[in-house]
Amino acid sequence: MKKLKEANMRKATERGLWDTERLRDVRMLNSSNQTVCPLCLNELSALDFIKRSEQAEGRETYDLTATEISLFHIQELRVGKLQHRPYNLGWGHHHCNVVVKDAGIIPTLEWMKRVVDNNGDSWQKIQEDKLSVEKALSQ
Repeated sequence: MKKLKEANMRKATERGLWDTERLRDVRMLNSSNQTVCPLCLNELSALDFIKRSEQAEGRETYDLTATEISLFHIQELRVGKLQHRPYNLGWGHHHCNVVVKDAGIIPTLEWMKRVVDNNGDSWQKIQEDKLSVEKALSQ
């Protein structure tokens, strides 16, 4: 098994498909060369590839086939432009992929930063707001 992996890694390197620096630059690998979600940068596990996405209570469907992990475009899809190519197609969390939509990773991160800034830019402020909302809704 180890020899097969080494042979495959050698072939991938020879064909320009295993440039770890480039994979880190496009947010597919972390500094330890572990596969990560390009948006949240959390490491992906093999189990995530077969684990079905959780469904909201009361909205379950019996035939849900979405898993926690899905193909993830680093640069968003554009009509008439080939985007299914090495270093642009990786793996990421299904939820993160939905958040990115067709905006792209960096514009999404910029938007997320504005959202956090607009909400006090601190964990303490977010927790205070959470309690305030819960209190208002429970009345």
